[in-house]
Amino acid sequence: MPRCLSEEGGVHPDVGLYILGTVQEEIGSRGARPAAFNINPKTGLAVDMGVAMDFPRGRLEDQGRLDLGKGPAITQGANTNPVVFDLLRSVAEQEDIPFQIQALGSSSSTNARVIQEAGGGVASGVLSVPLRYMHTPSEVLCLDDVQATVDLV
Repeated sequence: MPRCLSEEGGVHPDVGLYILGTVQEEIGSRGARPAAFNINPKTGLAVDMGVAMDFPRGRLEDQGRLDLGKGPAITQGANTNPVVFDLLRSVAEQEDIPFQIQALGSSSSTNARVIQEAGGGVASGVLSVPLRYMHTPSEVLCLDDVQATVDLV
């Protein structure tokens, strides 16, 4: 992403941009929590993998619909800000970036949960790259989905 931003002219000089690769997201977001506290952002965007269910016997009722090759999911739920959601969606539509909508009925299992709670509260969003067979030795993703995610960010 930094290379893409640099090639496209960078960001506005008044914008501070932090891109983090954090650790231990699945056991309490132990990397994102102190980072969000120390950076104290106004807006945060968690980019993570999403469980693709486009395979035989995939139970959509378990995870919802998320397909490979259709772009990242823009999440709407308890840990996402509606303004950030609308901004991501409108940019994707304006720039013809493929995307999917993912609704969460409970808290997000991504770093967005702890980013949202940092400081006095952070307007957070979630983008999920579809990943088939998550947490197995044969995970599968679509490189076009990865590129669409980078383009949207």
